[in-house]
Amino acid sequence: MDRLNQVIKMVQRGLYVYPIVPNGKQPIKDYSYLKASQDIALIKRWFMDEPNINIGLNLAKSNLIVVDIDNHNNDLQAPLQELYNLGYKLPSNYIELTKSGGLHYYFRSNKPVKPTRKTKFIAGVDLLSDFVVSSPSNNYKVLDGATLDDIPQAPSWIIKALENKAMPTDKMQNNPRYKKYYTGYLLDEIVKGVDSGNRNNWIASIFGKLLRAGTEPKNAYNLIQLINDNYVSPPLETKELDTVVTSILKRFINE
Repeated sequence: MDRLNQVIKMVQRGLYVYPIVPNGKQPIKDYSYLKASQDIALIKRWFMDEPNINIGLNLAKSNLIVVDIDNHNNDLQAPLQELYNLGYKLPSNYIELTKSGGLHYYFRSNKPVKPTRKTKFIAGVDLLSDFVVSSPSNNYKVLDGATLDDIPQAPSWIIKALENKAMPTDKMQNNPRYKKYYTGYLLDEIVKGVDSGNRNNWIASIFGKLLRAGTEPKNAYNLIQLINDNYVSPPLETKELDTVVTSILKRFINE
């Protein structure tokens, strides 16, 4: 089955999709997960304009949740084992292998899902209910011949975690030795992220705080690129990001 027909079948099963640049994660210009659609005629036009597009899912509108297992250290087993040790099971038969070698475990929700994400639920594990790059995108593959019918209901721990009702690190807050400093507040602000409504101002604020904390400008720029890719929804285009960064750098030079 070709990729267009695969996407049409996804839409017919109730999923909402949006176009992403070929081999990437950035939405095509003028699109975002907030504009995800089930309009088959529109989807056909996407493929006519660019046959090699990747496909993104609006998870919330599709009533889906994804547990993202990172492969940053070429070790998928470590985060899976840590989840198991904490009592968090992943009973999903619908798993996708990602471009980076990570795993996406898909789950359904039997109630409306809010678009959010809990990055670093534990090391190497993110919980997603906003958007995700999905098969049949380039270099994304469903494992073991699974179909959408194989996506199970989400375990209660995932729902609670996304609703901020369960965090394996919560006990730290009650530790008298636990203190939060400027860096801690800044990191918390970064991980909280930002949605499409205030991206430029948020990026400017975070970049300025990195500089005020004494970060070398080149390092601050590298960090803001990572922050934009992982905690801004949807990420700013590179040109727009550079414009914001340049503006803040000029302010610091003139101070």
